Amino acid sequence: MAGQLAATGGELPHHSDHPLSEIPVRSSRLPGFFVATVALVFVLIVWGGIVRLSGSGLSIPTWPLGPNGQVLPPAETRVLIEFTHRMLAMLVGLATLLLAILVYAKPRYRAALGPMMAIALVVLGIQILMGGRVVLEELGVERVVAHLLLAFLFFAILLRMTLRAQDVARGDPMPASASNGGPLEARSVKGLKAMSHAVAGLVFLQAGLGAWVSSSGASMACPDFPTCHGTLFPRMEGLVGIHYAHRLGAYLVFAAVSALSIRSIKVPLPPRARWPIRLAGVLVSLQIVLGIANVMLHVPLAISAGHLATALALFGTLLVANHELARR
Repeated sequence: MAGQLAATGGELPHHSDHPLSEIPVRSSRLPGFFVATVALVFVLIVWGGIVRLSGSGLSIPTWPLGPNGQVLPPAETRVLIEFTHRMLAMLVGLATLLLAILVYAKPRYRAALGPMMAIALVVLGIQILMGGRVVLEELGVERVVAHLLLAFLFFAILLRMTLRAQDVARGDPMPASASNGGPLEARSVKGLKAMSHAVAGLVFLQAGLGAWVSSSGASMACPDFPTCHGTLFPRMEGLVGIHYAHRLGAYLVFAAVSALSIRSIKVPLPPRARWPIRLAGVLVSLQIVLGIANVMLHVPLAISAGHLATALALFGTLLVANHELARR
């Protein structure tokens, strides 16, 4: 302290008035742990889609252990697909518990992430119980859809926490409520922030529709494209109605992401806010192509899994955009 006073002419170095600036910024591995856990959740969700698409969901008909209390299942393809899904889920649960311990043990992270971590733990608990019910109730469509939407919600919470943990590690302040520019720029950025949030919500709902299509057997209810049984206006009932609702939802998501991208062009944004919006435009275009390929190629497993992965990546990218826009 004496050397510090001498080097500054007898005065302590000036600090910003923001609380985070008063905390010494030290190297922390916690943001890296968050990134690894989010990546693991991403893999788990996509693998869950593979379980559903490959018809492996009931290959282990009991939960949490296998038949007759087995821990290790027989080496059969579908059984191993389901078993891998359960092991990934266990790893995600353990990683989340470790993150919770680390967050609550570190005051600067506890203040910023404590409430969100509590919500994440609750959602994780519900998701574990829902996963068991999906198996025990033999893949009821409503349970499968709820299971996927809970997974997307859990992914969103962890991603938000990851972004906030990175902010805390850098000593960045909490996201501002308005732009640092003039009133017009502030309104533009605020509008983009609200729009990115709304578009992410549309992707969330569209993912639920996709789970409804695949789990109800409606994937090939409309075997042609862009028409459905030769018409652009099929009767919205039964499996055709489910399939075509998902198709109409895809058009809506594409239009919404495109509108977000176009609207952002004239708004001065830093690269950290600009790149996720641009990436969202690329991902939604890829998603449309994969959706069409799914129909034309009769739902091949690899393309269907890629379709789910792209939807999740698009969802996450929009959340990143929303977070960065909130910092303006």
